[in-house]
Amino acid sequence: MPIALHNMVDADESGECAYRHITPEEFAELDPNTVTLLDLREPADFAAHPVEGAINAPLDPLAHVLKTVPKDRTVVVYCAQGWWSEEVAEILADRGYDVASLYGGFQGYLDYLESHHDQQLNSRLAATYL
Repeated sequence: MPIALHNMVDADESGECAYRHITPEEFAELDPNTVTLLDLREPADFAAHPVEGAINAPLDPLAHVLKTVPKDRTVVVYCAQGWWSEEVAEILADRGYDVASLYGGFQGYLDYLESHHDQQLNSRLAATYL
């Protein structure tokens, strides 16, 4: 059963966001062995552009997948454009996870890589696409 994604509020009572955003540059520098990568893209998109160590969790089976996501590591959530990942980041933050959402989604990350293709990026994730 899918998680209802409605009426989410991005801020807690103090006005602060319950999760943080990471930039495509920060995402490129992540070590997939130190975080849990939760990829909300559809399986075909995930297969076309896989990310090392990521768990593919499109929205339909998301509730089941969330039961298996460990709380002892930061969870980095991303989707194609960044909209759904913010909703899921809020859900995870409400459940006590340390969570970050990739600003601009996976497309923002690909755009970042394309704009920096002439630079040496020290990244295990970036190496997949360069």
